[in-house]
Amino acid sequence: MNLPMNKIIDFIKNYWPSAITLTVVLYATLCSDPLGDSSMPPIPHLDKLIHAVMMGGLYGAIVFDRQRSDRSCRLSAHFLLMLVACVVAFSALDEVAQYAMGLGRSGDELDFVADCVGVIVAFFTAPAAVRKVLGV
Repeated sequence: MNLPMNKIIDFIKNYWPSAITLTVVLYATLCSDPLGDSSMPPIPHLDKLIHAVMMGGLYGAIVFDRQRSDRSCRLSAHFLLMLVACVVAFSALDEVAQYAMGLGRSGDELDFVADCVGVIVAFFTAPAAVRKVLGV
């Protein structure tokens, strides 16, 4: 199946922020040492906050790109709930991949819980924030 080149270009134009966000999340979660030699400050559970922000940010980036691609269309509850399911499924697969890759990362159930909390927060906050930013 060949996609017309203009559809591919339109997709890239409309969803590049989501693609960059996804790339950063994958690097941060699957790279064996994403921070290099620097260590995280000794703030309890900071990694859980980072997980919530990453997955909530991914959800928000997709909502932003979808709304930006068609400003006249209001995002449906069905789309937003399906997006929750997709980002949560991605989070689960990401934790499994961390465990399976054997690069010194571990799949952590509490990281997954933090991911889900971030997505839920974004579900309730991102659509209104995106409408305000885009003036829709």
